[in-house]
Amino acid sequence: MLRKIAGIVFLIVLAAFMLVVWLQNYYMVSSDAPGDGLVLEVWNKPSSRQVKELQIWKETILRFEQENPGIKIKGVEREFLPQDFVTAMAGGKGPDLMHVWIGMLPTLARQNFVAPMDEYIQSWDQKDYIPPIVWEPTKMGNKTYGIPRDTYFMVLFFRKDLFRRAGLDPERPPQTWAELADAARRLTKPALGQYGLGLAPNTWTFMDFVWQNGGDLVTQDRQGQWHARLDSPAVLGALQYWHDLKWKYKVLPPNALTSAEDVAQMFALGRVGMMPGVAMQLPTLINKYGLDFKDTGIAPLPAGPQGLQASHAGGEVFIINASISKKKRDAAWKYIRFELSPANQLWKWVRMNEMGMTIFPGAFSASTNLLNMPEFAMVKEELQHVRNEPHLPEWPLIKDALDNEPLQAVFIDKTLNLKTALGAFNRRVNERFLHTGEAPVEETAEAPNPVSGGNTTAAAVAPGR
Repeated sequence: MLRKIAGIVFLIVLAAFMLVVWLQNYYMVSSDAPGDGLVLEVWNKPSSRQVKELQIWKETILRFEQENPGIKIKGVEREFLPQDFVTAMAGGKGPDLMHVWIGMLPTLARQNFVAPMDEYIQSWDQKDYIPPIVWEPTKMGNKTYGIPRDTYFMVLFFRKDLFRRAGLDPERPPQTWAELADAARRLTKPALGQYGLGLAPNTWTFMDFVWQNGGDLVTQDRQGQWHARLDSPAVLGALQYWHDLKWKYKVLPPNALTSAEDVAQMFALGRVGMMPGVAMQLPTLINKYGLDFKDTGIAPLPAGPQGLQASHAGGEVFIINASISKKKRDAAWKYIRFELSPANQLWKWVRMNEMGMTIFPGAFSASTNLLNMPEFAMVKEELQHVRNEPHLPEWPLIKDALDNEPLQAVFIDKTLNLKTALGAFNRRVNERFLHTGEAPVEETAEAPNPVSGGNTTAAAVAPGR
């Protein structure tokens, strides 16, 4: 009898042991298993100085971990810097997950640093809510390497209070280049240290003026080769317009070179009446420089001489480290899906309101219907006019070079021969960055310059009177 009881006890213990072993094996392969030790290293954690942003981040992580008990998030206060990121990845110390400027995707994909995400996107319900123009720069060939986290469009900020003092209607911001120049002239009061328009010598702003003038900075031929178009009539006309704003109409601050941060600060202080910018600048303008938002207007960028409206789209995308295990990639996708879910985005909008934070489109995902909220009405209207920056790995280098050469020269040299400067720079870009000569003739045909009417020396639009 005792032997029989002992046998039964042995079978029970053996069954229990086998159950424990099975559960351990199950939890080892399940990324949602409690206590399995899966840790995701996520960069872009807000710093301790960003008190409210850090609070939002902590609460988001807590809610995610509660819903996914098998995954722990290790946040790292580290932003994307190209050389820093490449060094970390090469040394096997890169993040599992982070978000980066969308313009870096071609370079990162070419270096095999980021994993394709198509297998996850196929079954993601929210993918259809993201406009095609936002998806476009995430793709290389037939693969998708990033998930849009936020989106911005270039707009025109203007000071309603300064408009009223100058006799301008704050409910009708400039709609054309001519109106922009005229409003800037009326807002300019040098004796008060006040100027009508703030511009920094950067491609980030200038490319929109080129598009509005009917041109492109670079184009791709039928064989897929990229060519610089910096010497085209459309680019020349846009640059002439900037040159005239600086030297002919004198509506820009007199500083030889003004950085984008300087322009933002002058706008917040009322020393500049208008400036191109993006909505995600609002927290800095309000919290750092003391801008009173009720006196701030936001409008689409003015149309060029042919009535063309254009502004560039940008933003950040989530990327997943290509070198991590499939199990970690699955966990990283769960985090992305959680953060971009309508439920989390709505929670974030509510919490930002409760905490008195600045609500702006760039803080939210384009994958949700939050765009139907009043704060984002203008953004929806802009979608029909937005364009993406050129989608080639050399683009960041070309942008930096354009900033440092022709654009800075416009702000420094009143007598600059724009056509000569652009021609020389165009040749250097083709040779140094694109490794090509001039484009074939059949590939370079462009419409007559809408500013000059086809003349090789462009005439800027005169301010309205």
